[in-house]
Amino acid sequence: MEDSGQSKRDDSVLNLAREIAHTRERRMPAVLLKLRDVLEKAPPGTPEGKLLRNEAWEYNLVHMLIIIIHQDFSILPGEWRTAAALARTLRHAVCGLDLVGKDRQELQAEQLPKAMVHMLLLAKHIQQQLVDICNQQDTAKQQGDLILHMKDTLEALVDIVRTYFFLCPEVMQSPWLLQLLVCDEPRSVNLVMNAMEKVLKIDRQVLSKIKEACLQDLVDELIYKLSVNKDISIAAGATRCLLQFCDHHKPLVETLFSRYKGLRPLLRRWEGWGFERDLKQLFTLLDTGSALKAQTQMKNDAATYIQAKWKGYITRQKLKKANQAFAKFQRSYRIRKAVEEHEMITTKVQTELQRRMLSQRQNLMRQFKEKQLHALEILPADQIEKYLMKEKSKAALKIQTLWRGHRERSQLLIRQQVAQQVHAAIKIQRAVRRWLEKLEQQQKRQGVPVHFKPAGLTEERRVYLQELITRRQQEMPTARKTREELEEMHKRSSEMLGQHYSRVGYFRKKQYNWENLLARLDTDSELLLLAPPLKDVTQKDVEMFSSRSLPVATKAKAQHNVSLQRLQRPWWRQLWDEEEEMDDALQEQLEAEMNFFF
Repeated sequence: MEDSGQSKRDDSVLNLAREIAHTRERRMPAVLLKLRDVLEKAPPGTPEGKLLRNEAWEYNLVHMLIIIIHQDFSILPGEWRTAAALARTLRHAVCGLDLVGKDRQELQAEQLPKAMVHMLLLAKHIQQQLVDICNQQDTAKQQGDLILHMKDTLEALVDIVRTYFFLCPEVMQSPWLLQLLVCDEPRSVNLVMNAMEKVLKIDRQVLSKIKEACLQDLVDELIYKLSVNKDISIAAGATRCLLQFCDHHKPLVETLFSRYKGLRPLLRRWEGWGFERDLKQLFTLLDTGSALKAQTQMKNDAATYIQAKWKGYITRQKLKKANQAFAKFQRSYRIRKAVEEHEMITTKVQTELQRRMLSQRQNLMRQFKEKQLHALEILPADQIEKYLMKEKSKAALKIQTLWRGHRERSQLLIRQQVAQQVHAAIKIQRAVRRWLEKLEQQQKRQGVPVHFKPAGLTEERRVYLQELITRRQQEMPTARKTREELEEMHKRSSEMLGQHYSRVGYFRKKQYNWENLLARLDTDSELLLLAPPLKDVTQKDVEMFSSRSLPVATKAKAQHNVSLQRLQRPWWRQLWDEEEEMDDALQEQLEAEMNFFF
């Protein structure tokens, strides 16, 4: 599969070469443009790309591209758009060639310099066409297209120089580059200066490799554009190019200082147009006259600039903090004044209210005294004492009423807390009772656990019984020897053990109830033995022997009433009632015990 694909690509280059061989010269550029589509299928650096480009060199397609670019495309189909496309195609064909021997020497010594010259000449032709139509009306679109074609041509040239950087001196000292720079059309000149900057970045020593006369011509043209030209973009580009020249070629600084002494006043007219930083560096070079001094001066200026920026930043921060502090101080001062004014107004209002209340109380007292005096004047003398006593009683009742109200209001919060505690205690008690009832119901459903050890079975007793069983088994071994007899005996033992566990729950429950009944009787008997005589009974003893259960209290009350009724009967009736009561009591006790156990 790989060999078939490779042969297909080889056939495409070969077919293109055959088509070019049978094509007339006028249609040759349009056919050569197909080479770009073929080369774009395999990027440079890949094995397929190298093979395709080597085949294009072998079939002289690269030579034909270099020759055709030199033509005048104003009379060909597609005109300068075709020329720019051919320049890009030449870049694709040249960048990525992997030649050896004579082919490599021919490429570097003959074809690449020729291609460089032809591409510069093509850019010059496009620039001249642009200059010719600049003054014509309705040519803005054509001018934009020409600028785009010139840009593509120069970028293709820069890409080729980047691949074969030994062409940098040839490009910089080419007379066609100087011709491109001499033009006054600002857009094309900016493209040329940008291309020069890119070439300088590719080879930093390129200015030291070209002739001094060529370098001087380029510098003269740049200085001319700075001093005579009126376009801002050209001035900015020329300043930038001069700085790049001085940075890459240090002796040029002394030449500028000695040869262009009157340049500084001419550069003053460009101040304030957006490229002051580059212009300031150029002023520094013109003033110092030495690259080392200029570098030192620029470092000092940079340090000064950094210090100024830093000091400005610090000052702005201090001013910002000061403004914040003043704002905070003013805010706190206003708040404090507002609080003081509010307190003053509140104090004034309270003072006025107290004064009014005191005045109102005095007026009421005065009115009351006047009424009382008027009443004393009206009443007879013998009723005055009675009236005064009545008034004193009313006053005492009023004071007591107010005091009780004050006391109740002061104790209201405490009573609310007590009531809340009582409600909380009731809720807790209710929850505990419900939990106990649920627990009791669960215990009733579960019954008495049969896994409890029988009474008296301690650990020592268990060990003793186990030893006894072991010794008995050793002394009296079983008479059954066969497996069927052992299985039969094991089966009967399991059945007996199952019957025992089926009946043990009933006996354990009875034992559990007996123990509870004995414990209750012991407790009741102990309480009765420790009970004081009736003459020494206190309220605490009464509470101890009283039950808080409502059913128990109701039953005790009923029995007490029955006992009182029995005491009021005749003695002969009481004898009969005691026998009946004894029989009823014995019967009830027997029924209670039966219900308790079963």
